[in-house]
Amino acid sequence: MSDSYYKIEEMNGYYRIGSPEAVFCYVIVGKEKAMLIDTGHGYGNLKQVVKSITDKPLYIVNTHGHLDHTSGNAQFEEKVYIHKKDMELCREHTGKMMREQSVERAMHSVNYETQEEYNALPDKFDKENYINQGTGNLVEVAGGQIFDLGGATLEIVETPGHTQGGISVWYKEKKLAFTGDTTGFFVWLFAPETTSREIYIDTLNRLLKLPVDFYIGGHNENVMTKEDLELYMRAAKEADFEKGQKFESFANGEEEVRVCALDGKTLDDMFEPGFAALVITKDK
Repeated sequence: MSDSYYKIEEMNGYYRIGSPEAVFCYVIVGKEKAMLIDTGHGYGNLKQVVKSITDKPLYIVNTHGHLDHTSGNAQFEEKVYIHKKDMELCREHTGKMMREQSVERAMHSVNYETQEEYNALPDKFDKENYINQGTGNLVEVAGGQIFDLGGATLEIVETPGHTQGGISVWYKEKKLAFTGDTTGFFVWLFAPETTSREIYIDTLNRLLKLPVDFYIGGHNENVMTKEDLELYMRAAKEADFEKGQKFESFANGEEEVRVCALDGKTLDDMFEPGFAALVITKDK
């Protein structure tokens, strides 16, 4: 499978690996070791792509257990570090049934900005191999754990909200935090594995107190700043389910889900400056 499926970009102190389904993985290379943050859907040969960046011993960290951040785990022999509260979620999301559903959705992907449908799978994709890959070699990680890559010091920060066991990776020398889906302008907080809104707000406060300049998410191309996080905080505090816009997605359960955006904005404003929303059920 060609690694042209993935796009590698050298950023400020890290590499960003992008793929057509709008998911980013990140590689940090120190003098002695390297780290891969998240493994995406794993539709393409992610292992080959990482090897093209570095051949140094590799740590792998999952920011949370959702399938679009963990399904590439099984391509690697290395341990995959994940918070214990997201281990079962990861096993569920990388199981055969969820992988089959993921492939079906990828074949009918939709560009949020243009609403155009496209097939996000690589050429010569082997569905049978993919759906039977499994979870990878999961091991527990907790807040405060340090990974020293040699000149690059990475600390795990517990950031629950989007999931119970969500974590972020704080790159101390570069003043960066890799946050996965912890925060952003469109945070899903409605699934069973999500936390209360209060816990999410506490997480935002924790991230704001970190001595970092930029926050790097799992789906957004633009880095986030403290000003952005303050905006997301406001969205979290002001979210009003009764005024929200109905939201349909593959992840919806039986409860109604609504998008509660700041200042009366709607999904039509999603990619405009100043858009920030929480996607919640009535009890969130």
